[in-house]
Amino acid sequence: MTLEQQRDQAIYILNEDLSNLSVLYKECFLSMGRGALLVYAKTIIDGIFPGKIDYRTKKQMLDVFDKPSDHADLKKMIDNYNPKKEGIMTLITDYSNATYYITVNLK
Repeated sequence: MTLEQQRDQAIYILNEDLSNLSVLYKECFLSMGRGALLVYAKTIIDGIFPGKIDYRTKKQMLDVFDKPSDHADLKKMIDNYNPKKEGIMTLITDYSNATYYITVNLK
């Protein structure tokens, strides 16, 4: 499986259960504030759905990455999303830990 296939398969699986993902985002935002889910594509493909433990605050998310460009992009996304309609996800693949920052439109 290529990097793109792994990413796309994980996103497809999450989209299939968007209602539960939306509930998770809303609960996490209400209890922790602005932040994002940090998930691994392989975990999703293996059938493990994200939980509250996968949600990180903005500071926790920024501490995960050390490239300044990653900080700027992620910080901007977290600062500007509408938590009533959107969620932010950082999806990491097995291939060189390639990371994708994704905006999820909630139900």
